[in-house]
Amino acid sequence: MKVVFCIIDSLPARWVSAEVTPRLCELASSGGWHRAGATAVLSSATYPNHASFVTGTEPVAHGMITNRAWTGTEFVKAHKVGPRGPTLFDACRSAGVSTGVVVGDHKLIGVMAAREADLHWPPDGHLPDGAQRDEFRYAADDTVTRAVTDTGVLDASLAVIHFNEPDTACHLYGPDSAEAVERFGRTDEHLGQLIDQLRWDDTIVVVVSDHDQETVDDTTPLDLAALLAHHGLPGLVEPDGTAAAVVAGPALATLLELEELGGGVEISDTISLVWSDPGTVFGETGFGLKGQHGSPRTALQVAVVGGGHPAAADLGGAITDRRPHATDWAPTLARLVGATMPEATGRVLV
Repeated sequence: MKVVFCIIDSLPARWVSAEVTPRLCELASSGGWHRAGATAVLSSATYPNHASFVTGTEPVAHGMITNRAWTGTEFVKAHKVGPRGPTLFDACRSAGVSTGVVVGDHKLIGVMAAREADLHWPPDGHLPDGAQRDEFRYAADDTVTRAVTDTGVLDASLAVIHFNEPDTACHLYGPDSAEAVERFGRTDEHLGQLIDQLRWDDTIVVVVSDHDQETVDDTTPLDLAALLAHHGLPGLVEPDGTAAAVVAGPALATLLELEELGGGVEISDTISLVWSDPGTVFGETGFGLKGQHGSPRTALQVAVVGGGHPAAADLGGAITDRRPHATDWAPTLARLVGATMPEATGRVLV
């Protein structure tokens, strides 16, 4: 059996349709999908969810609460840290299962600990000179598709592939803009090119997104650090779009007394994650973005399964009947290829 796990960054479940994403819908017809969307971990951002995809654990366990990781007493870039705990690639290596990774966001090589796979692209997380990039300087979908062919990643028993352009379009233009919807369709075409390379009868294809986005106006962001200081409250703040982590701050109940906050959850004894009202982002200055993620409002993920292997119908039926969670994929993928992940807290879907 061959398993392909494809992540389409920021693709909203509401835009999966025969008109916008015909190849994805065709894939679902050979297995199944949860039409209402799967559930992301919080913060509903790229790096926490990709770390959960490969560890099968919540952010408090793998250490990536937001798009940056908390280490010691300072925030450091997540791609320099990587997740805590064993990953899907470790489990596959122990079971003698070959793995390969190709990603559009080069930082994901570190975030997912993809250097532990048998092959990974871009090499050591650095895009090659001359590689075609999107507006945010991540690899364009054309570049990812070429890398899939050039690396032979689809020869691996477990291939993990990531397309980034929908995320960039959602940030720049808004998740429901004509520009973003057009980009969803183009990425769907690249997914189709990937599918056309597969030995269908022996393959299961799982396609997910990592989060949704919501339309925002970030010209007047909420400076939570300044707000805490104004009220004489402690806490180190890391903004993450429409959410923010507060470390060593006041109790969550005290934070939620601030009328500027829309809600929150306690992550650990020392970390709370709070979110804004709809349309408002956290930070000191805005960046002119039209879409953002982070809060529970953007915690829906695409979940589609298809393929010619008989197990595709079983897994497709399972996710149709019961909404999957971001932590479920690692132990499920491991089971499919004959590996185990006893440390994962997500459930095995089949």
